[in-house]
Amino acid sequence: MSDPTDPVVRLWAMPVGALLEPDVERWREVLDDAERARAARFAFERNRVEYVSAHALTRALLSRETGEPPGSFGYEAGEKGKPVALCRGRPVGVQFNLSHTGGMVAVAAAHGLELGLDVEAADRKVDLGVADRYFFGAEAQWLAGLAPERRPEGFLRLWTLKEAYIKATGRGLSQPLDEFWFEVEPPRIRFTPAIADDERAWRFHQHVLAGRFLVAAGWRAGEGAEPRLEVRVLEPAELAF
Repeated sequence: MSDPTDPVVRLWAMPVGALLEPDVERWREVLDDAERARAARFAFERNRVEYVSAHALTRALLSRETGEPPGSFGYEAGEKGKPVALCRGRPVGVQFNLSHTGGMVAVAAAHGLELGLDVEAADRKVDLGVADRYFFGAEAQWLAGLAPERRPEGFLRLWTLKEAYIKATGRGLSQPLDEFWFEVEPPRIRFTPAIADDERAWRFHQHVLAGRFLVAAGWRAGEGAEPRLEVRVLEPAELAF
């Protein structure tokens, strides 16, 4: 169990690209009925494997944060539709956010922090025209200034940061992507007058996981000590219940 007064954001990630359904069957036992039903609705095995893996990893991290068994958590929709973790019908006080992409699942959790997370495969195909159509002008200009071979990576750096922010606030893609922008080195958010928020309160970090996955995490810092980020990459064999 973690100390709620210790300001830390824990980010756990796990590569799952080599897993098949028999490999994740043991993790289904800690999921609730709604999660198992949702997993069964995916048409493709790889999507079922990623879903089960991501939700099992989430429960493992919630257990680490609260000291409660992984199978004891339920969920309800909170403010702006973001899920709230419950144990014995009460909120556990740990905010979390999860993300998964082809071959990698990740979850971040912290006590009392508004946070968001996004992970993408660094070699995925991207539509650079999205930046011209939907990003803030300075971001599109920054991308255009990169060498052509670096633009896909640059796009994903911006995309994961933007996703982390809109997931943290709970607005998702209802938030226009050109109402805020990022300076990339180091990651720093800026707001247009359309967003009444304090850019100084936000912290963002980016990491490369397993050599080929880009992850961005962001949170609104509260009062008191500055939260630190702890990143852990688990192998599937380590996720035992």
